[in-house]
Amino acid sequence: MNIKEKIKIHLDQIKQLKGVENVVLTQRDGNPIQSSGVWFTQNEIFNVCSAASAIYNIGINLYPEDLKYILIEGKKAKILIAPLNTPVHEALNRILKQQGVLEDNHEFFIAITALPNVNLGGIFLQTNECLKKIKTSLITSGESFKPPLIEFDNEKINEILNNFNLKEEQEKKKELTTFSLNISEELSWELNKVLNNFSDMVKELNYSFISLEGGFLISKNIKCPDFSSNDLDHISAMNYSLFETADRCAWFLKRMKAENILLECRNSFLFVHGVDNAVFCSEINRSHQKLGLIRLIFPQFLKKIELIVRRANEEQQIKSFDFKNLFGELLVK
Repeated sequence: MNIKEKIKIHLDQIKQLKGVENVVLTQRDGNPIQSSGVWFTQNEIFNVCSAASAIYNIGINLYPEDLKYILIEGKKAKILIAPLNTPVHEALNRILKQQGVLEDNHEFFIAITALPNVNLGGIFLQTNECLKKIKTSLITSGESFKPPLIEFDNEKINEILNNFNLKEEQEKKKELTTFSLNISEELSWELNKVLNNFSDMVKELNYSFISLEGGFLISKNIKCPDFSSNDLDHISAMNYSLFETADRCAWFLKRMKAENILLECRNSFLFVHGVDNAVFCSEINRSHQKLGLIRLIFPQFLKKIELIVRRANEEQQIKSFDFKNLFGELLVK
């Protein structure tokens, strides 16, 4: 039995969990290696894998040494993305690196699609066990497992597609809208007040912020002394890109919008929530914080932020071109 057949067996174990629809091991460049589950059309396979790869790369860029998994949630599904060399398995990772099987560049990840009401605890436990088994298979196989395992030639693409269950193509379109928003001084103060109250509620908060399209910051709260405003500008742009890409991936998968994203790391949690036309992000130190309790705190603050952003949208007016306002009153003698 070759290494890919062994990987298939391990992925099938996750697929057997109630509510799990698809499991795929993918290269960092977006090429699928092996899968289990009912998948998509030919175009959707590569669209989803490339979108998941973009999400994974942003997560690794934000937390290169600490990332454990990324969880994307929407009304129709949950999407879990976890690196193969997760820091949870330090002993196995060291063996793989000594044997030259895995490098420090996070070349492989596993992506799981599940129903929205699925037991996340069961998925996390089974995923953790599956990754351990895949790593053990790699160690004992004696085979090279360095990228690129899949290359873009016609024969290889056909081989990939034959490993998936294809459905018929259906043309569907997603409407795109332009977005512009002015935040008044009054609403800006209200947003700052919400973030300050959130900071008081979550004692282990490192930072929180609200950003508009492109990652433009409109309100922020920094509690960790190691962060500067310039660092937060960079993080805001990355997080907005993360949410936008996750939204695209969710659309490819389930024709749904992504509602929130969780990045669990060894030392912290990063939460990214979509709020109307804005994004609310917060990083929380996990030393004394329980994930379940933190998630219960968010809804009340998200509702307040959403109301303020909606008010800003309602106050948005298209101004006419008025010479008097621009140049003052023109007198001709």
